[in-house]
Formats: sequence, structure tokens, C-alpha cells
Amino acid sequence: MSVLVQVVGGLILASDYDNQLIESVTVRRNRLLGALLYGENPNERRWMDSVRLFLFSVAAAAVIAAVCVGYSFVSNLLEENRQKQEEQRRQQNSAPHRSSDPHGADYDAGPAGGRYNVAFSMQTGS
Repeated sequence: MSVLVQVVGGLILASDYDNQLIESVTVRRNRLLGALLYGENPNERRWMDSVRLFLFSVAAAAVIAAVCVGYSFVSNLLEENRQKQEEQRRQQNSAPHRSSDPHGADYDAGPAGGRYNVAFSMQTGS
């Protein structure tokens, strides 16, 4: 932006004084805003931005790792429960059926089914 200057009697007058004033106020606002947000040293500002980005990256990586560990833990827990339930079902299906035996389920009747056929010879003496 160019400023027209007139020399009148040894004094320099800016013919576009309003635009110059608006531009200087804009520059001052931008500098104050930058100093307020980032501090007054631009080199320190760049360093702080890098550190802040690094810390946010570490925090994001920690959150992602925690989610992965949690998912693995829960899926492993559910898989173990499923395997236990299947094992219980197999044990229930392979268990012998209980009958109305008066001796109980642990009684083994043997091959004759609890009956013994023994021939006794009864001789009467003479």
C-alpha cells in the first residue's frame, strides 16, 4: 500500500493518513493476538508448538493402546466363558442317565443285573 506524501512548508503530510492508521492498528492487533496466544518470543512459540504436538501424540497413542488392551482382555474373557459353558454342556450330555434304581446311581449291578442264578443241590440224607 503506497502512501502519498506532500511536502508543504517543510512539513510532511500523509494524504492517505486514514489507511495508514487502519493498517497500523491491524498490525498491532495481530501482534497482540499472537503474543497473547503463543507468547512474545516467536522461537519459543515454535518450540512450544512442537512440544505440545508431541504431548498430544503421546496421549493419543496411550489412549489407543488402552483401547486395544481392553478389547483384548474382554474378548479373551468372553472366549474363556464360552469354552467353560461348552465343557459343562459336554459333561452334562455325556453323564449317564439316572434311573429309578433304589440303590442309587453309584450302584453297579454287574453283568447279571443284580440277579445271581446259583444252583443248589438239596440232598436229603438217608
